[in-house]
Amino acid sequence: MSEPKKVKDLKVGDSVDMTLLVQEKELKEFVSKTGYYLNAKFGDSSGSIGAKCWERAEETGAMFEPGVVIHINGVVESFKGRLQLIFTLEGVKKSADGVSGYLPRTSKKIDLLFGEIVKTAESMENEYLKAVVFSFLNDSEFIACFKETPAAKIHHHNYVGGLLEHTQSVMELCKTIIKLYPELDRDLLLTGAILHDIGKTAAYVFDFRIDVTDEGGLVNHIVLGYQMVEGRIRAIEGFPKELELRLLHLLLSHHNYGEWGSPVKPLFAEAEALFLADLLDARLNKFSQQQMLEAVKERDGVWSGYNRRLDRFIYLGDAYPKGKERKKYGDREK
Repeated sequence: MSEPKKVKDLKVGDSVDMTLLVQEKELKEFVSKTGYYLNAKFGDSSGSIGAKCWERAEETGAMFEPGVVIHINGVVESFKGRLQLIFTLEGVKKSADGVSGYLPRTSKKIDLLFGEIVKTAESMENEYLKAVVFSFLNDSEFIACFKETPAAKIHHHNYVGGLLEHTQSVMELCKTIIKLYPELDRDLLLTGAILHDIGKTAAYVFDFRIDVTDEGGLVNHIVLGYQMVEGRIRAIEGFPKELELRLLHLLLSHHNYGEWGSPVKPLFAEAEALFLADLLDARLNKFSQQQMLEAVKERDGVWSGYNRRLDRFIYLGDAYPKGKERKKYGDREK
């Protein structure tokens, strides 16, 4: 028996007969005529897709709310380089399925990733840095949240388990940097790698969709992480003041740019290394995410649609289905 089709498998022209999680819905007014249409977003564990209902919008919208699972029939179309699902009132049925199986989730093994982080922390020689790291890694409530939290709402690793996946990747990148630059303070840099994004455990909520908490929006995950680590340091007797300042600087500077949330730029080598490792993993994750392939299915070309996050088109090469005519870069449109 074949596996059920997922959102990531959809392409232009597909007839849809699927069970999906409602992530968003909104009645919007037509621009060129009177009346309203229903704008929605549906998703499953593989991704999400925008959706439109052009007729009987209010009646259709009354059929469901964000956070419920529905069975839906429709057809996939393309609009401005993106897939969208067109459906009608008759194509919507309620489902008794629970939400958890429809949330986007890392494909990697959570316990294996966490085990790598613990193993690295155990290898630290600085007793103070080791103590602050394990004040989190021995906290069962924190661990449960850390293993599930997304790393972002949109930008990168935006799925359940994304924060842990990103943290482990940044840690491994920092290990490689240390091999090339052994003069760096290994324990300090690896502590920064493990703790740099822990504020995201308070910055994001992911009940039926990934969203920003009030704390995340008003305070920012960098400041939240700073406060969390500073609080743990205060509980460690004799923690050296300069070491505290250097560690907290790593957290505050790891985005480098003020518009990205960092109040200061990296001011010593370990801080610069952490910023670059964090940026590298985030950027490569954007390239590798499945939505980069959607444009191939809908645009008949080896180039993706215009990616506004990366500010460029993405060359997809061999990911392109064989047997179709390939369009050139110059045929792309923003």
